[in-house]
Order: sequence, then C-alpha cells, then structure tokens
Amino acid sequence: MQYTGSNKPVVKLLLEQCFIHGIKQVVIAPGSRNAPLIISFANHPGFTCYSIPDERSAGFYALGMARQLNEPVAVVCTSGTAVLNLAPALTEAYYQEIPVIAITADRPPEWIDQEDGQTIRQEFIFQNHIRSSVSLPSGLQDCDLMNARAMLDQALVKAHGYPKGPVHINVPFHEPLYETQSWSFEVQTGVFEPQIKSNYAEVKSEVLQQVSLFQKILIIVGVKLPNKEIEQWLNRLADNKKFVVLAPASANIRGANILNLAEALALSLNANQDLSLKPDVLISFGGPVVSKATKQWLRSIKPFIHFDVDENPEQVNTYESLSLKITGNPILVLHDLLATPEKNMEYQKLWQVLNQKVVDKQTEFNTTCPWSDYSIYQIFFDWLTFPVDLHLANSTPVRYAELFNKHPMINYFGNRGTSGIDGSTSTAAGAALVSGKATWLLTGDIAFVYDSNAFWNRHLPDNLKVIVINNQGGNIFRLIPGPDSTEQLESFFETRQTAQIEKLCQAFQVNYLSANNKDELIQGLEQLKNSSTCTILEVFTDATISAGQFKKLYQQYRSL
Repeated sequence: MQYTGSNKPVVKLLLEQCFIHGIKQVVIAPGSRNAPLIISFANHPGFTCYSIPDERSAGFYALGMARQLNEPVAVVCTSGTAVLNLAPALTEAYYQEIPVIAITADRPPEWIDQEDGQTIRQEFIFQNHIRSSVSLPSGLQDCDLMNARAMLDQALVKAHGYPKGPVHINVPFHEPLYETQSWSFEVQTGVFEPQIKSNYAEVKSEVLQQVSLFQKILIIVGVKLPNKEIEQWLNRLADNKKFVVLAPASANIRGANILNLAEALALSLNANQDLSLKPDVLISFGGPVVSKATKQWLRSIKPFIHFDVDENPEQVNTYESLSLKITGNPILVLHDLLATPEKNMEYQKLWQVLNQKVVDKQTEFNTTCPWSDYSIYQIFFDWLTFPVDLHLANSTPVRYAELFNKHPMINYFGNRGTSGIDGSTSTAAGAALVSGKATWLLTGDIAFVYDSNAFWNRHLPDNLKVIVINNQGGNIFRLIPGPDSTEQLESFFETRQTAQIEKLCQAFQVNYLSANNKDELIQGLEQLKNSSTCTILEVFTDATISAGQFKKLYQQYRSL
C-alpha cells in the first residue's frame, strides 16, 4: 500500500512505530514547523485525523478520545509556546493514567536560544508529568534512524504499561518542510499487550487471612470507568452481607446494597464521631475519591488495616493508614474475597440504617428546595430516562452529582486527575467524537467560558449536548469554607463574569437554548434530547440562593 508523505525518513519511521503501538486517532493543531507530520499523518491510510486549532483544546480532545476508546491517541502541534499549551491535558492524562501521545515539532537544536522565532527549550519540557520523553535526532544517517526506532519503541511501550500515561515525542525539523515522496505501508498484525507486574500471588494468603480474622470490612471505590464485571463482583459481595461497599456516583457502581452517598454519610460520621461504623479492614481501589468529607473521616478514624488494590504499582496512601499495596487486577481480589467466611451482618445493617436516614433527609429537602443549582440536578436526574455518558466539569458539578445515588442510565466521567476546570468541554467533545453515544456535559459558566474554544473546529460532534449552569461566577467559593468570610469574595475569588454565552454560541454557530425555571428547564431538556446537532442549554440561577441551599443540606446531614 502506498501513501504520499513527508520526504523525511524520520517521519516515516515515527508513523510506523505509532501504528505498531496501536495509535489510530490523531488530533492535529495546525502549524508550519509540524508540516512534515501533518502531511504524513493526513495522507497515511492507517490514521484518522482531526484538526483542532487551539492546542490546549486539542490536548483535551485527545484525552477524551483516548479515555473513551481505551487506546492511545496522538496530538500533534508546532514548535514554541504551542507545545506548552499541551501541558494541562498531559498533566491530567498523567494522573488519570491515560495514554496521550504528544508529538511536537521543534526547530533544529543549533537554533535553540539563538533568538530564532518560535524556538524554546522543548526537550523534557513535560518531564514531571509524563511516562517517557524522547527527542528524535535531526540527522538523516542510518545510525540515527536505528537509534530513533529504539527510542520510539521504548517510549511507546511505557504509554501502554502499568501505570499507563502520556508520552512526549519531540521531533526537530530542518527546512524545507513541505517536500513529499511516496512511501510504502505494510499493515502490521497483532496488538501490543502489556503485562501487569502483579504481586497479588505473593501476598494473597496474607490478605485473605487478615480479611478472615476481622468482622468489619469496608470496600471503597474511587473514580473509575464503567466496568460491568467489577460491578457484578461488588454486588455479590454486598448482597452476601459480607462487606460494606461505598462507591460514589463517579465510581460507576450501582446495586441494591451499594452505598453511593459517600459525602452525606461522611458528613454525618464526622459530625457525630460515631465509631461503630469504623472498619477493621479498609480495601480501596479505583482513582481518587471526590468526597472531601469521606477522606477526612477515614484519615481521622484510621482503620487497623488498609489494602489498596491497583494495576499501578506506585504506592498511594490517601487515607494515611496503608498497610499493603496490592498490585494486580481488582477482579481477582474481589473473586477471592467472596470465598472468605461470613461476617457480622450487623455492621452492614448499621451502614444501611444511616444511609436510609440520609435518603429520607434528602427526600424531605427536595420537597422544599427552591430554584437553585441543586434543584437543577434533582430535576435532571428525575427527568433522564435514556442511556447517556455524562461528563461532569469541575468544580461544583461533580460535587453536586455525587449528592445523588448513581443513576442507572448514566456512565459518569470527569477530569479528576488534577481536578482543573480548563478542559472539561474539550474532553467531553473528544469522547463524543469517537463514541457515537449520547454524550452530555454538565458544567458551570466559568468552566464553559474558559474552554469555549472547544467549539472552534469543524469536528464538533452532533451527539454532544451541554448544560451550562450560569450563576454568574465561580460558586464553589461560596460553598467551601474560607472565601465567603473575606472582603475579596466577589472581586477576586468568585470571578464574576459578564460574558454572554448566547453570543459565544452564535460566534461558533452552535445551537443555543435557555431556561430560568423548572418548566423551562424540562422543556429545554426535551429539546436537547431531540436536537440533531450539538446544542447548549444555559440555565440561570442565583449564586446566593444556590450557596445557601447547598449549606443548608450539608448542615442537615451533619445533624443526623
């Protein structure tokens, strides 16, 4: 098979290695120094390419695609500060363990620091937040190409490995940049399969012995992609009354005996200092836990034993009580836990009693809560009756969503690696682009405006629907303790803004809707559902009322 690409052999080699390592999707930010890469990727039959002009947005598009597809996705940009704009997405990918491959064009090394345009120090520029970094040789000798092949193979292997993560490939180019030639392309067979370096076989007997000795076992699940097999095993453990399973909505676990309301439960436990629910053994897996109250409670009560299970061998001691890191597939551990002796069923009953009190209190609160940020989530979750991938922006949307039980029709996603607001829309758009599923984003006005360049491209997916809660500022600073007691709340913390989102939609030619009350919201949700193009629904609320209702609910949980 033939294709027309750059005449630079190092580019042909790069594409061959990318394809061998399973990269099929390439996000390209336009430029000139990266012309050899653009020409080759765009003409190569093995790659599907997308043009996203804003580099920061392009990075998050790639992240959303890679997370949705569970495979590496490349993002290509030109030299200079364009490279630095990839940093937020690569950092998020690093902490989410997502294989985003940043391929950056560079000026020849002899022109670095010589006052040449768009020339900065690009080698190892992301070194603290990537799994591997290579800068390919600018020469064209056979020995250079052999070294380049070895460097690329080693770097791309680390993108797949455990832990997975982003990789940076820097490619210096001499001019001319636009000359082409015909290259042959051979389809490679086989898929790269990384092996988990598991220690579970070595520690299995110790873990199961400890679990068998104690009666109060709590399993907590952090942010995690949907996994039906894990969900089934956790439900079997919870239904057999052997374990208490605490899994907030973002863990994507649902079941009759699964406890989703982690934040509300922990607020009550922290306030009452009730030690009857303290676990003897804590077993954790998944990513970070969003609930701050849950982390505070577990750090304060300190379980006797804490096992953390992950395919990533790096040790994480979130709850300051880690006894043993188990490296391996969580499914193997859950399978073996089911065979351990029965536990004291009273422990699970205590949790279920507290959980019912939380549910009753929330039901009571729902009947009196006025129009506010909270009521939007209540209305949305009550209204939704069809499957949807729901992306939650930072900071308040993900917190509000976790105040509700996991919705049976929703798969939850969020950028909780670094928890920044800067790429939520682009990430959701990237996921929608490759999923073909109904993909909805719940975001705030600040996060939306911050990442509005997500709509500045010709690949905007029709299946993306966005709900923007506009309370005219960063309402998170009215919810967390501290900022609301300062004189600078409105002038510096809250970031009140006057951007007109309707005008932004007009600028990007995106369909726009608005709502100011419950009836208009339900009508807008129906229009979103039936829209055949990307559509944005802006919902207006009062920041002061919303913050007041949020704090009122929290206080009621603390009083349980």
